[in-house]
Amino acid sequence: MNRRRVLKIIGITGTGLAAAAFGARRYWADYQAKRRTNLLIAGAAPMISYIQKIADAFTKTHKNIDIVAEKGHSSGALIALERGGIDIAVMDRNLTQDEFNLTDHNCLAGIDGLGLVVHPESPVKNVTIEQARFIFEGLITNWKEVGGPDAPINMYGRQEGSTTRSSIEDILMAGGQLSRRIKEMKTAEQVSSAVAKDPNGIGYVSVRTMQDITRALSINGVALNEKNLLISLYPLFRAMFLVVNGESTADIDKFVDFTLSDRGQKVLVATGMLRVR
Repeated sequence: MNRRRVLKIIGITGTGLAAAAFGARRYWADYQAKRRTNLLIAGAAPMISYIQKIADAFTKTHKNIDIVAEKGHSSGALIALERGGIDIAVMDRNLTQDEFNLTDHNCLAGIDGLGLVVHPESPVKNVTIEQARFIFEGLITNWKEVGGPDAPINMYGRQEGSTTRSSIEDILMAGGQLSRRIKEMKTAEQVSSAVAKDPNGIGYVSVRTMQDITRALSINGVALNEKNLLISLYPLFRAMFLVVNGESTADIDKFVDFTLSDRGQKVLVATGMLRVR
């Protein structure tokens, strides 16, 4: 319903418009306040928890917009976006050449990193990505195979359903299976605590949950730090992209703009992501 329609409803024609201007403005304000719209967002499961935090902050100042965020996969979300099933696709990777088209628009919204942590006094400082994969696959079982002492490798990780575990499976394992010898923990804090007490331990945690009681290994000679994550040198990372159709609505644009704003980026930083704006 537009303003012209509102004016007709309250019986205002060209004559007497000035006299009823206040009433028209008040009616329009009341109508806008009651009007509710929905935004449907779906995408990569590890990123939806971040999007939900953004949505919670966004709806505090946009009370007439309801947001539903569903976990799924990047590719599936992109297909749903193209078919008009959702308003925003959340991807944990950039568009491929085959996926790119001139009607969709994507933007980098945040970066999340994963760390392989060891005991602070471990002599091992660096592993290759292949060595790391073989360790968590159970193919490398002794630290001496990666330049450490002659001691068994004790692995710690997260339980099934953890977004950090899902990220490790996707990014590090590349199709390989995590070893059944990994001691599964409910929380990242438990992983860090176990590794900190075990000189032969190694575990994986998200950057946002890393603690000083452990030390992160370099991967392929690249240290885990903010700079190396931002320029994509450190290999264990996920980038969060928002993808919208070229025919986006004002509400969609508002949400994307909020995510990229200083306030939105601060929300992501509070959840452990790195700001990109």
